[in-house]
Amino acid sequence: MPRSLPLADGPLKARIQVPSSKSVTHRALVAAALAEGDSEIVQPLDARDTRATLSGLEALGIPVSTVAGRWTVRGQGGRIAGGSRLDLEESGTSLRLLTAVAALGTAASRIDGAARLRQRPLSELIATLRTLGARVVHEGLPLEVGGTPFRGGEVCVDGSRSSQFVSALMLIGPYLEGGLRVRMKPPAVSLPYVELTRAVMREFGVETIRLEPLTWQVPAGRYRATTFSVDGDHSSASYFMAAPLLVGGCVRVERIDPRSAQADACFPQILEQLGARVRSGETWIEIQSDGSVPAFDLSMEHTPDLVPTVAALGLFSDGPSVIRDIAHLRLKESDRIEQLAVNLRRLGRPVEVRDDRLEIGESVTELRAARIETAGDHRIAMAFALVGLRVPGLSVDNAVCVDKSNPEFWAAWQSLLQGPPVN
Repeated sequence: MPRSLPLADGPLKARIQVPSSKSVTHRALVAAALAEGDSEIVQPLDARDTRATLSGLEALGIPVSTVAGRWTVRGQGGRIAGGSRLDLEESGTSLRLLTAVAALGTAASRIDGAARLRQRPLSELIATLRTLGARVVHEGLPLEVGGTPFRGGEVCVDGSRSSQFVSALMLIGPYLEGGLRVRMKPPAVSLPYVELTRAVMREFGVETIRLEPLTWQVPAGRYRATTFSVDGDHSSASYFMAAPLLVGGCVRVERIDPRSAQADACFPQILEQLGARVRSGETWIEIQSDGSVPAFDLSMEHTPDLVPTVAALGLFSDGPSVIRDIAHLRLKESDRIEQLAVNLRRLGRPVEVRDDRLEIGESVTELRAARIETAGDHRIAMAFALVGLRVPGLSVDNAVCVDKSNPEFWAAWQSLLQGPPVN
């Protein structure tokens, strides 16, 4: 469904509460499912992707009850029944994490998803699970996984396309005989997400050891059922934080931890590099700007979800700008590099795509209206909402794709333009 993008009529003054973290919710669901007893997940993200993980766990034999703002996961102590069909829709995180969980199953399970999910990287995880003795039939979706006991040990995983392979293995590691030692073969992308996995595991009572920069030891053991609160999502916050750099003003993002282990918690530091003024408290971050973006050259190797937001800023930079080390973005919900380039060019800014980077050319005096082609990618839609604050006549071709990570995005975006002033 297309949607016209609202234009800002002046500098912003707003307070925004962001949804809970998608990455944390996925990981907490898996740890709770493997724990013994009932865990309460407080303020989980309720979105299409996290619902895919929830329904996948239910198919594997893990009961989950949901009420608004609280999900109860009845963990089975590492015992996975399996024997069911899992439709993981378009969720890449669900695919990687639940393939590993399904491998623990007493009976084999069948895993499949949407057409784009069948194209997402998985072979590295399949190969590693087989090395440990797990049964995995086929080289991609649809997969048949589980039905054979397997042990832990030492494995090496190619880290050039995703860190989720390592996270998936680490999450099941406590339930493998002898534990698990995982080494990530360089080049390694999205490393902060592995540290996020470790942080969630720690909250459920399992302490991993980082032996070397790319090597982790997961001891054999058990997760402890607990009450786990999910913090606000820094990826979802990035669009609101970036807005003052385009139209000026001040935006305070609330219900967010500046010290979070989330990969994208670094975004305020990036905005400071671009000239914004940043303040923060225990549960809020405030961004103030005069509405200008300098030329920049940034490596985004470990923060792929921020790339669309930074590219939207780059459209308005006052000189040529570069986003580098992002080859793995071709493997997201869309070929995210190409989709960004197509839309930036459509708006009138010259762009070149190299193997691992996006080069934004000289600034232009006037940008033109266009319909943004999202390719069903939620982060493309949300990033170009930023552009719509400053360029009249913009629309996105698929507004509902944001339901993947933030079903309330459009309502929150409207409130950005009508929000109360920050004191």
